[in-house]
Amino acid sequence: MNEFENNEEFTSPNPPEQNTSEQNQTAAENNTTYHYSYTSPGTQNSGQYYDPNQQQSTYQSAYSNQTQTPNYSGPSAGAPKKKSKAVIIFIIIFICCAGLAVGGLFLSAFSKNSGTENKKENTNSSSQVETETQPDVPLTDAAGDLTVAGVAKNAADSCVGITVYTQSTNYSNFYGYGSQNNNGENVKSGAGSGILMLEDNGKTYILTNAHVISDGTKFTVTLNDKTEYEATMVGYDSQTDIGVLAINATGLKIAKFADSDSTVQGEQVVVIGCPGGLDFLNSLSSGYVSALARPIKSTIGYNTECIQIDASINPGNSGGGLFNMQGQIIGVTSSKIAATDYEGMGFAIPSNTAVATANSLIKVGYVEGRAKLGITYKAIGSYSNATAIVNALGQLGFENAVGTMVINEVNSDSDLAGKDIQQYDMIVAVNGETLTSVDIMTSVLAKSKPGDKVKLTVARIKNNQIDTFDIECLLVESKG
Repeated sequence: MNEFENNEEFTSPNPPEQNTSEQNQTAAENNTTYHYSYTSPGTQNSGQYYDPNQQQSTYQSAYSNQTQTPNYSGPSAGAPKKKSKAVIIFIIIFICCAGLAVGGLFLSAFSKNSGTENKKENTNSSSQVETETQPDVPLTDAAGDLTVAGVAKNAADSCVGITVYTQSTNYSNFYGYGSQNNNGENVKSGAGSGILMLEDNGKTYILTNAHVISDGTKFTVTLNDKTEYEATMVGYDSQTDIGVLAINATGLKIAKFADSDSTVQGEQVVVIGCPGGLDFLNSLSSGYVSALARPIKSTIGYNTECIQIDASINPGNSGGGLFNMQGQIIGVTSSKIAATDYEGMGFAIPSNTAVATANSLIKVGYVEGRAKLGITYKAIGSYSNATAIVNALGQLGFENAVGTMVINEVNSDSDLAGKDIQQYDMIVAVNGETLTSVDIMTSVLAKSKPGDKVKLTVARIKNNQIDTFDIECLLVESKG
């Protein structure tokens, strides 16, 4: 929880009413079209086949008119009769010879066509597509670095899927009167990714994002071989968005971590995680480092300098590993710009930041050496008369002080506890810089250490007037 958060309002003569603001997120609708490959029905051969019966009929009709009975006249029909017989015999012999010749041609053509068709049928029935043996995919390149396939083989067993459960609630409503009760049952509420980072005292610690586990009451961790373990929360830090779980297991493949300060723009990288949950356990995407030290705001308003990448990141990738081509972790994937007009803009928390935070969480349960004011606060924009107050502060020389912090409570360990600070006092500047954004304060605190001093400019509404004064504050250590 943000050390400054509170839900109180002004108690000044002009008390503001709290406005509730809501941030809307637009998601582009994906209409995926699948193109199925299919084979259209084959067409049969339509070759003309020889019909001997039809052909014979043709030949018969062709020669039918050649056999005619001779007409004889006159009493001296004897000599012509002999001649007629000779002619008839000649015609019969001619027809037989012609028939034999035509029959030979017919048999030859039929045999040729039959052989061709049989050959086609035999060719169709015996031809097959044969696959060739694929050569081994190289796992290293000429320079000795791992290929993408090499990183996958080397690092996948160090990556896990995380399932998050929260206690379900029942809400009963009777004529407008309702109540909400926990029934104690844990229901699945989310999923993310994680990295096996450390083995110690019979436990294996899993590095992930704070926003993956912060709302959970029960957790399970699924290894690359689908083995599942129940996990316990060690701690999380919303400022850096780093969280740690632990499982009772040893002998697992612990990831190797690189010095993220050595990362360069244009370096090839590989992302391994669970986009969409365990159904896509340890999916891989690859790309390049697009930029370094990109300031990305955490859920509580602090900026963390992140590695920008163009490798695909989707819901469920949070907490997964960003690997270099030596198979080392250089970052923890955490977020992306998810909008219609943006493509390939993902971000990862540098490994140096992640490891330092996680080590401290494991050691003491919070991030050591982090400074704080020791107050809870609410942003000026949450009040109905915020515009009037900001305008009035502008007339006093604090132009556009929309990051003004309205104090709700001073903690007992704060240096401000013994000073003239009241509820609803407003911090309008730090070290002489007007709070045009809350980021100005969080940036100062992120760069400071416990024991450092800061100068706060405080505004107080009294008798419908705004008075300002400076006060010095000694920063104390934040313990979560």
